[in-house]
Amino acid sequence: MAICSVCPPGNLTIPADEINKDWDAAQQEVRRLVAENGIDVVIGDSLVRGRLKVENTAIQMVESGKEAIAQAIEEAKHIALVRENERRAYERLRTIIHSVHDGVVATDENGRITAVNLVAEEIFGFQEKEVLGMPIGQAIPNTRIDKVLQTGQAELEQLQQTPKGYIVTNRVPIKLAGQVQGVVATFQEVAKIQSVEQKIRQTLFNRGLFARYRFEDVLTEDPHLKKIVAIAKKYAQTDATMLILGESGTGKELFAQSIHNYSSRRQEAFVAINCSALPGQLLESELFGYVGGAFTGARKEGKRGLFELAHNGTIFLDEIGDMDKELQSRLLRVLEEKQIRRIGSDSIIPVNVRVIAATNTDLWNESTKGNFRLDLYYRLNVLTLKLPPLRERRPDIAVLARWLMRRYGEQYGKAPVELPETVMVRLQEHPWPGNIRELKNVMERIVLSSENGIIDPDTVDLMLEKQVTNPLPNPAADSEAFNLSGSLDAIKQRAATAVLAQEGNNIARAARRLQIDRNTLKKILRQ
Repeated sequence: MAICSVCPPGNLTIPADEINKDWDAAQQEVRRLVAENGIDVVIGDSLVRGRLKVENTAIQMVESGKEAIAQAIEEAKHIALVRENERRAYERLRTIIHSVHDGVVATDENGRITAVNLVAEEIFGFQEKEVLGMPIGQAIPNTRIDKVLQTGQAELEQLQQTPKGYIVTNRVPIKLAGQVQGVVATFQEVAKIQSVEQKIRQTLFNRGLFARYRFEDVLTEDPHLKKIVAIAKKYAQTDATMLILGESGTGKELFAQSIHNYSSRRQEAFVAINCSALPGQLLESELFGYVGGAFTGARKEGKRGLFELAHNGTIFLDEIGDMDKELQSRLLRVLEEKQIRRIGSDSIIPVNVRVIAATNTDLWNESTKGNFRLDLYYRLNVLTLKLPPLRERRPDIAVLARWLMRRYGEQYGKAPVELPETVMVRLQEHPWPGNIRELKNVMERIVLSSENGIIDPDTVDLMLEKQVTNPLPNPAADSEAFNLSGSLDAIKQRAATAVLAQEGNNIARAARRLQIDRNTLKKILRQ
């Protein structure tokens, strides 16, 4: 019996007895199988070789027995299967490499290119088929992949120049059994990294780190305030540090947000923080961030600070006058060098942030007392806006009052309230120590207290906060209140109360003067 070997789906068996042999039929069947399966070689004994004629196909004679031929065929099938699996694995790897967003170039132990993905082709301006097998130095002249092959040490986050601009490169050696067998390098275009940062900042917008107010939201008929708005618009076109002065409730944050929205940074983040609302150490971690494990209670993954979140945008530091003296030094360094360092980290992070600070205290006076760094005062006081209190904007009281009435009426579903002239006179005469914030509170009370759009003038009088005309008591001047009798805790409490009164009940300034933190001062006052 003779056997003709073919690729799957099978093989052709020719009967051994000469009577039943039909060589013409066998030859037709072999030609069909060859044509359908692309067979290059036919294996058989001497009869097969002598009888069969197949164009463009070699007839290989074997003298082995049936079992040996069958074993050879099985081994051939196994080899073909292994090669097919290798081909699929290679194609799968190529698909993965070409699907990543980073450029990828790989070399063998001799520094010859073995793989290039589509992104790398775009970055370097060549095609894979052009550089496969080429020494890496010829394809990428300024690469350091050959150095990594020599040293076996990875080089991470390296800046490299290409025809399309700068890229960030990571070069990692491929090691097998401790020997360097090649290098794989990944590349990221700096422009794309910046684009990703832009998307991150857009996400920050969605989280609320954006400015809501614009200069159109400044309601005024006062000529002086209109001039201030015009000046603020000019200041907004610069990146200079700005200091906004004004009593509490005069709209310092409204102006800060409006300046941001009028500037070239309007598409970036606006980050605001009240410097008097947090203790010094906590405020420092909020402003500059920290690395994992920097202190007890810190997140293990660390945290980005507000200066990082405000990169390319604006950071608003409200109540800057209440910032701790030590933290003032760090802020001064950030303003001068445009760099921050997270708590517990040795790495410097450059930041591009426009700083707007605000305070209701006299920073110059605080500087002369030693409570505020004079160099930081001058660094902040590049551009200055001083907002007038509401009592100096009498025409605006009626404008703001009517606008607030409409707003709260819509909010609470109340009938529109008409303010009689007698009520308007009372509002005009009120000193408004809380400024616009106090006016908002009063107008909300009036709307909620109105019945069918009517408000009683006497009721309005009850809603206006009457100011105490007598000066605050000064325990320091009262020898009885500031004597040395009693326990040490009682003496400390009287001293703290006296200092607090002298500082206008400002906890932060009193704590600085006593050289203790605010929580300690509050604890002493509660004793």
